[in-house]
Amino acid sequence: MFNYTSPSHMALDRLLSVLDVGVVHFTICDIRDGWGARFDACKTATLHYCVDGMGSLIVHNTLPIPLERNTFVLLPPNLPYRIESGAQKQIQLEHRARICGSTANESIPMLTVGDGQEGIITSCGEIRVGLTGGPDLFTSLGEPFVVRFDAKNGLHDQFVMLMAESARPSMGSRVLSEALLKQCLVLSLRRRMEDGASPLPWLTGVTDPRLSRALHAIIEQPAVEYTVDNLARIAGMSRSAFAASFRRSFGQSPMNLVKLFRLRRASDLLVTTALPVTEVAKRVGFSSRSNFSLSFSEVYGLDPSAFRRKHTIAPN
Repeated sequence: MFNYTSPSHMALDRLLSVLDVGVVHFTICDIRDGWGARFDACKTATLHYCVDGMGSLIVHNTLPIPLERNTFVLLPPNLPYRIESGAQKQIQLEHRARICGSTANESIPMLTVGDGQEGIITSCGEIRVGLTGGPDLFTSLGEPFVVRFDAKNGLHDQFVMLMAESARPSMGSRVLSEALLKQCLVLSLRRRMEDGASPLPWLTGVTDPRLSRALHAIIEQPAVEYTVDNLARIAGMSRSAFAASFRRSFGQSPMNLVKLFRLRRASDLLVTTALPVTEVAKRVGFSSRSNFSLSFSEVYGLDPSAFRRKHTIAPN
């Protein structure tokens, strides 16, 4: 059982709070009885939430994942798959390259496969989760991540709102969609962790007391002059074991994650304070404004001053 008062818990909470969540192509898939849809591999992870009916999600020739109402599936990137209704008769398959439904009369985007009686309805989407400039945390997902909710604790309401924002984007839609999706992910991760198992390497890394000590230090004090050696000492590991375990868990080197957290903190300071850029650079651990500006531009696509102008609302 996960200890919710441990440093691991605090590090996980902080990491989840700063992750950037990208939402693409949220669609309702209406697969009619006796039909199925075959999708090409996607470069990002895909979410599938069963809204109603019964069926299965099949990856390659592996055993089908049973889908029933309130089943949540996070599928690894780069895997073709198919969704089939729960009919006993021969399934007719349609090929679709991506999860892209059509939108009519400002309704929720919908992809309908087949005709006849209702089969299975799923809310599907392509997502990217990670720190800006860093790897997608779900690229290392080794197998489908499946969580089954009961009717009382399901994610139905969140997914309905996600679909509505996708269909009719307006002021704040991106922020709201990301918040809703993060809520769904957190609830699914919590349920999985309470069950005592997770296939996510980075989640395993966060719950490792040794790695979590180093991660907690990076998150809470990114401006410290870290090296792999002193982070390994914080973790209580040898340098080589720490570096290898860290990369295996988080898909990047410790020092790259230090840089990303420094830049994330800098982006907050640029938007929420009037500190000079040189002072922002100093506060997040960069030795010079020029090095800071170069690193910031590489990750955010704008120099710090331009980023501040773009994301700060001018006073009336």
